[in-house]
Amino acid sequence: MDENTCARDAERTNSLVAALDFYVDNHWDRLPASWNSCFEQLEISQLKSLLAVEQKSTECHVWPLSILASRVLLGNLCLSRKLPLDDEPETEPQEQSRFRERQKLFNKSVKLKKRHEIEQFSRQCWESGRQTGVEHLVDIGSGQGNLARTLAYGFDFNVCCIEQNEGLVATARVKDEELSSRLKRQCKAADLKHPVHLSKKVNLEDVDPGQFAQMIRDAFNVEKNSPFKFGLVGLHPCGDLATSLIKLFLACPEAKFINKQIELNLSYEAREIACHAIEQYDAKLEHSFEELKVHAFRAALEKVLIRIDPALKHSGIKSTKVTNLTFQQYCERATSGMGITLPRELMDSEDTRTNLANWRRVVKFYTLRLMFAPLVESVILYDRWLFLLEQGVDSDIRVVFDPICSPRNHAITGRKQELNCLPNTTDAGTGSKLVVVHTSDDNDDHNSRAAMNRPRV
Repeated sequence: MDENTCARDAERTNSLVAALDFYVDNHWDRLPASWNSCFEQLEISQLKSLLAVEQKSTECHVWPLSILASRVLLGNLCLSRKLPLDDEPETEPQEQSRFRERQKLFNKSVKLKKRHEIEQFSRQCWESGRQTGVEHLVDIGSGQGNLARTLAYGFDFNVCCIEQNEGLVATARVKDEELSSRLKRQCKAADLKHPVHLSKKVNLEDVDPGQFAQMIRDAFNVEKNSPFKFGLVGLHPCGDLATSLIKLFLACPEAKFINKQIELNLSYEAREIACHAIEQYDAKLEHSFEELKVHAFRAALEKVLIRIDPALKHSGIKSTKVTNLTFQQYCERATSGMGITLPRELMDSEDTRTNLANWRRVVKFYTLRLMFAPLVESVILYDRWLFLLEQGVDSDIRVVFDPICSPRNHAITGRKQELNCLPNTTDAGTGSKLVVVHTSDDNDDHNSRAAMNRPRV
């Protein structure tokens, strides 16, 4: 993988991603002539092959050479999203066997998507913990503690949960008690390791690595001079939290470029498309493409709003499904609470009617932009992975979730070889030896690995 090529190709996608302004900026006519002609003739159902990296012999549509070349390039540069098949061991490890026996008890009040993520992520943590000899984990942004309970009660880790929302911390403690009672009653489980919950905001602006390590020692009641190591884990870390986890793990004040001449500037829209559920969108192209009219309705509404007042450009509106709704009904629901009146002459204008009649163009353009989404996501993941590598950390990017169930399905794992990992720590035996960070559903404020020098990635 050539990082320069990957980064620069991702930067070129910036001009392709603002579907919201499709009618405002006349995106259709800005496409290359060969692409415009090609997409004009396509049926919605034929767009599925555009999102498939591997070309199939059953394809009957002739794509422009530039699109074919782009698909090959994306296939070479993008991370795979396929979940590898597990190789079942002849003898299941004790920890996994214990979790399998208790698995149903962990599923109460946990949605299927979250359940899948927690189970897969916990196994990833267990595998990494076994490789590094880590028995203590710190779950940053633990929420209601669903992951922590699985790690503690299912895989026998000592877990410290850090969550800034005191209400979520209180709820987590109640759920800990409920689950531990069921385990003792139904599974005759004894000597359970209960999660420890701390109400704390993790922010590199005010967290000293040495103080953080001491806080974790105190939470686990580990004596000051005793050898101690722990792992940092984060499932769905939002915003700056993923970067904060990596920085805290490294505790390194000087983060350097791998390639100083690269200045990658990904627009908000580029980062936004990296958050989309491509596999679910792919299914809609075949079976429920009428639902995709919402993108055309939103683009048509955007043009109406700008004509009312240019200051309304890109206004936040209510999420509204368009199934069985007219454009008028959609607009009324989407703009309710904005305190504006939509003039009927704009809603019923010839321009608006023409835009709505061309709704398939918006869906085609939207699909085209999603073709580049894996490239943007890969750049962000490669960026963090390379940042860990340049610090001498053994790290990798793995597919840990089924992309249909959990679209953000990669996790970055870093493993340190030495225990003394946290500078300014008085205890030589203290160290964060393991970090497992899941990629975020939210688009981060990401501009380049240079941003890892400051809390804005």
